[in-house]
Amino acid sequence: MSNAKKIGKILSILIVSTLLVVLIRPLTSRADDTMTPVKFTAGTVTGDSMYGESYATLDGAPKITSITANNVENGNVTNRTTMLSVTWSGTLTTKAKNNYKVKDLYTSVFNSSNTLASNKVGTNLIPGTQVSSFTFNSSNAVQTAYIDWSMWNGSSPLKVGLKYIPYLGGYSAENESARSFATISAIQRHALNPTITNKLAQGTSVIEGKGTVAGNKITVDADPSVSTTVNDDLSYSLPLSGTLAGKTSVTVTETNDIGDLGTAKADVAQKSLNIASDKTTADTYPDDLATFTNDSDVVAWLVKSAGITSSYSDNSSTTGVTYASDTTNLSAALKALADNKTLSIPVYAKDSSGMKSTPITITVTNHAGILQFGTISSDIGFGNLEIPTTETIFQPTAAWHVNVSDTRAAGSNWSVYATATPLTSTTVGSRTLAGNLIYKDGNNKTVLTNASTLIASGTKVAGKSETSITSDWSATKGIMLDVKPSVYADSYQGSVDWSLQNTPAN
Repeated sequence: MSNAKKIGKILSILIVSTLLVVLIRPLTSRADDTMTPVKFTAGTVTGDSMYGESYATLDGAPKITSITANNVENGNVTNRTTMLSVTWSGTLTTKAKNNYKVKDLYTSVFNSSNTLASNKVGTNLIPGTQVSSFTFNSSNAVQTAYIDWSMWNGSSPLKVGLKYIPYLGGYSAENESARSFATISAIQRHALNPTITNKLAQGTSVIEGKGTVAGNKITVDADPSVSTTVNDDLSYSLPLSGTLAGKTSVTVTETNDIGDLGTAKADVAQKSLNIASDKTTADTYPDDLATFTNDSDVVAWLVKSAGITSSYSDNSSTTGVTYASDTTNLSAALKALADNKTLSIPVYAKDSSGMKSTPITITVTNHAGILQFGTISSDIGFGNLEIPTTETIFQPTAAWHVNVSDTRAAGSNWSVYATATPLTSTTVGSRTLAGNLIYKDGNNKTVLTNASTLIASGTKVAGKSETSITSDWSATKGIMLDVKPSVYADSYQGSVDWSLQNTPAN
């Protein structure tokens, strides 16, 4: 008796089914509690041993003829499956030469680690005296087994079988055993369909999107330390502990307590340095060329002239961003351009990290410079005058404005001349004013009527393109009206013709 106790061990045999593959894909039919056939492949004749005593083998074993389950999709159990109905046929017979018997026989489900997939058990087929054989018949062939997602969590293979306790010499063994008799083809999770709705960039600190079921959990691979839940309107907002700096893509996962799972992947826009300009053309004049001593001078001038700006894709500060061109000898090339000839210059932005923008091309047209009038007063009057008793000089009622615009090379000369027409009556065609428009400079006065008179002259100054020749006109200087006492009372008009010449004053 005592020797029997020493060698006696608890031994239970498990006849199981094995699940080969875990598939995560959208379900093509609706899972529910209806018991539906599950695809499986039968195992070996006497089962494949999973654990237990070496002597607890079988001379004969039953077969699994069918398996049905609730919440089946496409013939596969799912994460929502909780119950299996297993149909057996045949007889379990212990190894005769080992002279042991069995008791407490259960149909059970095990996970890939060979542990129970549920704490809930089915019917004990041998609750009483130990037996050396057990036959499945019409009254007991269909047995129920249970699985709990929290205990098997989709592990593959999932195994369905018989477990029992062997008795040797009337004493129960210390260990259980398990044997596999069938293989179920696949495990299929119910797929969720989360989305990511906001655009992701290196500086993104919150991921937003839509979930499938309110209350489900949302996580992201880029920051496993954070999570959130799906709101009642199915939206979610997942604040990150930092940003997505350095990430090229992220995957959001939606899960729940019953194993439903779905993912959404989105690319993270890489930080880029962008360049833009108000225009893609620029014009150089001699004054500009005179300031160019190196390529940096030219690029700085282009940035200002074309309105070049830069920006980062994540809207971060562009402090420290500079501009450059891979084209060299720009200053010399522009100075060598003939009048109205062009040069295309690519300009790019860059920062201290070495990041560069795509170049933007500015086409520069060189000009030898133009001498022309700028602003000229179009209408000057002298008001209502009384007939003088002596020859009198009258001032205009508004100031004269005459400007010279000169974009030629520094040192170029210019001269301005004025000629006046006689002032004629607006009521009597043959009447002319007894007097003339004159140019007065101090005590000197020059009649302008039908006489070209030098008004001003100058030399182009570097960096200055506009010169007002009337800025110093006063009560003693400028174009005035000289009227004689013999004038007829009337309204008179005439014109002043201006001439600008690119020569020194005569």
